[in-house]
Amino acid sequence: MTDGPADKGAPVTISASQTLTAQEAAEVWAAAAAARAADGVYPLDDQVRTEVTFGAGSAGQHVLGRLDGVPPIIAYANVVRDASGASGHLMVHPDHRRRGIGETMVDHLLGLLRDEGGARSGTLRLWAHGDTDGAKALAAARGFARIRDLWQMHRALARALPDPTYPEDVSVRTFEPGRDDEAWVALNAAAFASHPEQGRLTVDDLRHRIEQPWFDPAGFFLAERGGALVGSHWTKIHPAEETGGEPVGEVYAIGIHPTAQGLGLGKALTLTGLHHLRDKGLGEVMLYVDGDNTTGIGLYERLGFTTTTIDAMYASP
Repeated sequence: MTDGPADKGAPVTISASQTLTAQEAAEVWAAAAAARAADGVYPLDDQVRTEVTFGAGSAGQHVLGRLDGVPPIIAYANVVRDASGASGHLMVHPDHRRRGIGETMVDHLLGLLRDEGGARSGTLRLWAHGDTDGAKALAAARGFARIRDLWQMHRALARALPDPTYPEDVSVRTFEPGRDDEAWVALNAAAFASHPEQGRLTVDDLRHRIEQPWFDPAGFFLAERGGALVGSHWTKIHPAEETGGEPVGEVYAIGIHPTAQGLGLGKALTLTGLHHLRDKGLGEVMLYVDGDNTTGIGLYERLGFTTTTIDAMYASP
């Protein structure tokens, strides 16, 4: 959610589709790169980036804004309909901000929630990565309220790391594509049953990520108990060309099955992944955690992580 208060209107033509052409995807990437350079934070999350490449799901849409309908794309939104309305991401190219484009896009997205009679059902919820001043101004202009925080935390890997300790009946191995796909998706759904984004990952979502250049099964750890998956820690490495500096590791996704809570698997799997990232020669690791996840935040703080950035989600009245 990037823009700012409007100085003047701009003739924006808006279109929507479930898939993007190669040219449209390239224009989205260019706008996102410009937004990152201007704001210091990338405006789209990993799921959105996957959908730019592979297409939105059945409940999703790519919404494109062009000046007078002429390329390139200068505003982009990705929205997913759900039982509460719709949620997603919105960005405006830095060269085209403060012209009312963000507000026009938001109004279009709000229109998606209206029925044939014009009544609106549910709320529109939009992420503001880095919670920039422009995002705050756009939210205020349309009466949106901040409803959720997502913390980004970092840790230096040069600091001492304890060794992981597992219960005697738990074994750990790495993920095997093709063998573990369905079982991991089921574990992830159980571990994140109440999570609005992570819990809805499908087998196709997983396989799309497996196709990405950054995917490395050697950094995807599975905990088994009695032949069943009870926990996992999927790590990721952001290359230097993405970070603008040194490569950075990530605690990409860590989940524990509800039946295995209380066994210390969260801490043990986190440490297994951190040791792996350090052994790969990385100097820093980061992660995302919901601001109301006090248990997870407490664990990460005890392991030496500190908060560096907060993303915010805003919801329509």
